[in-house]
Amino acid sequence: MFVLRESAVALSVQQRGVIITCCMLWLAACGGGSGDTPPTEKPPGTSSAKSRIVTQTDQEIATALYNDSARTPQGFYTESTPPATGYVATVHVKSRDVFSNNALPQYELCSDDWNEAYSWAEQAAQNGSQNGNLVETNTTSNFYEFVRERTTQPTGVTRARIYRCAYLDRGGVDLGGTDSYAGQLNLRPITSTAIRELSEYLWRFTQFNNYGNAVLKSSTMTDTNGFQQDLTIAALTLQGAPGGCDRIDIYSWTHTVDAQSGELTLTASRLWDFAARRIGNLAELCN
Repeated sequence: MFVLRESAVALSVQQRGVIITCCMLWLAACGGGSGDTPPTEKPPGTSSAKSRIVTQTDQEIATALYNDSARTPQGFYTESTPPATGYVATVHVKSRDVFSNNALPQYELCSDDWNEAYSWAEQAAQNGSQNGNLVETNTTSNFYEFVRERTTQPTGVTRARIYRCAYLDRGGVDLGGTDSYAGQLNLRPITSTAIRELSEYLWRFTQFNNYGNAVLKSSTMTDTNGFQQDLTIAALTLQGAPGGCDRIDIYSWTHTVDAQSGELTLTASRLWDFAARRIGNLAELCN
């Protein structure tokens, strides 16, 4: 779920997998999407020349995280946000929203039938806590979208999306896991551009799209079997003690797609970490 930060609109949102912005287009995240749990496969350690695959120094990374000045690199996937009074939330309807609140694992639904997608979006809205009036529907090659407007406080709109199966089938995906099956990309032909756009789009629905997190680099790799899209992500963990040192972890978050079958997998690992603290408006590395 994406929630407002430091804005005039105060929200308390508990549902996962939502993007929320306000009229000033501040954007943050608190969960949902593929690979929501930070990986812990590798123990803490310092970076090496081999593992350091980004150009930013630790000082530059810390400064960017504390200031929230650059959450994604230039050319990263983005989409326009419609004008609205209050928040604009984007959510993919998931299995728990329609079938059972306790259904596990959680995954985003897909359909190639507009009427079925509409029915699921209606049911999800009725089961949710932020129901509103349906004011717009949109269809793209990737998803169906159902836009609802909330006129009570807090005011805003919610864009509920359901993937088109002809594009992406996420059935069987565990949204809370990493190093696992990530769905079936049914778009053809599968290209490096397609896997980049998908990986960067999925990132938007994770906790990594939040204050204290930033994508340092987005890299596409190819081999004889398919494509990989690797996002190098920095994540800040505040320690809480005044003047104390915080922890910054650098992760590799990689989607791999088989060019023939379209099967997607997600792998994640920690590359290195370091300590830093904020002194006023400045970032300082800790020894």
